[in-house]
Amino acid sequence: MDVFASETAPFAVALGLTLAILVLELAGLIFGAQPSAMVDNALPDFDADVPEVELGPLSSMLTWLSFGKLPALVVIILLTASFGAIGFVGQDVLRRTIGFALDPWIASVPAAIGSLFVTRHAGMALARIMPKEETEAVSTKAFVGRVATVFRGVASSGHPAEAKLTDIHGKAHYVLIEPDEGEVSMPEGSEVVIIRQEGPVYRAITKLKPVDAKT
Repeated sequence: MDVFASETAPFAVALGLTLAILVLELAGLIFGAQPSAMVDNALPDFDADVPEVELGPLSSMLTWLSFGKLPALVVIILLTASFGAIGFVGQDVLRRTIGFALDPWIASVPAAIGSLFVTRHAGMALARIMPKEETEAVSTKAFVGRVATVFRGVASSGHPAEAKLTDIHGKAHYVLIEPDEGEVSMPEGSEVVIIRQEGPVYRAITKLKPVDAKT
C-alpha cells in the first residue's frame, strides 16, 4: 500500500510524529537536555499508587495508559506508533481481502481504540522491565525547597531559564525557574533554592553562601 495514499493519511501523520519525537529525544541526549523530563515537569502529577476510583475521569484514563509509570514521551510514542501501525495494517488487509480500504477517518476509530489497549499493555510491560530509578514517580511539589543550578540562559523577571536539580532518588530533572519578587537576575551557574511552583515555572531565590567564621 502507498504510504502517502489518502486512505492512510492519518496513520502516516502518526508515524511521522513518532519519528519526530524520537529525533527530538536523540537531539536532547546529544546536547545535554532531556525533552522527556521537561514534558513530565510541565504536566500535572499522575500518582500511579493512587487507586483509579479516587481519581477524576481524565486522570484515571491517563494513569490507565501508564502516565506516571513511564515518561510522558514514551507513552505518547507508544500511542502514535501503535495507532499508525494498526491503521496501516488494517487498511492493507481490507484492500487485499475485499478490494478497497475504508475512509481514513472511519478507519481511525478502531485504530485509535486498538492503540489505547496496545499502549496500556506495552506500557505496563515496559514499566516492569525499566530500571527502577527511571520509573520512580516524584511529585513536582517535592522540588520545592531543593537546590537547583541554572545551566542555560539568564533567569530574570518574566524570562525563565533552564535549571537542573536532583530529586531524592538521585535522578536529574530539568525545570524552568524565574526569580522570586525582589530577586535580581540569575546567570548561568547560579545556585538557587526553589520556593514555589507557578504552572510549569518555578520561583526561586539565590542560595546564600555560608560565611566563614573569623577568629
